[in-house]
Amino acid sequence: MVKISSLWELTDEKLIEAYHKATLLNLDENFIEMLIEEIDNRGIESFKIEYVS
Repeated sequence: MVKISSLWELTDEKLIEAYHKATLLNLDENFIEMLIEEIDNRGIESFKIEYVS
């Protein structure tokens, strides 16, 4: 299980990369939501949600 605190260790670029790969691989929706929440918490403005389920 991924701890949310582990997401803090990712750079913004790696976090967005993880999000894109997770959606591409159609990983667990809860995991993707966790990534989106962290992206929102960081206030990453250039981020566009391209989530495809």
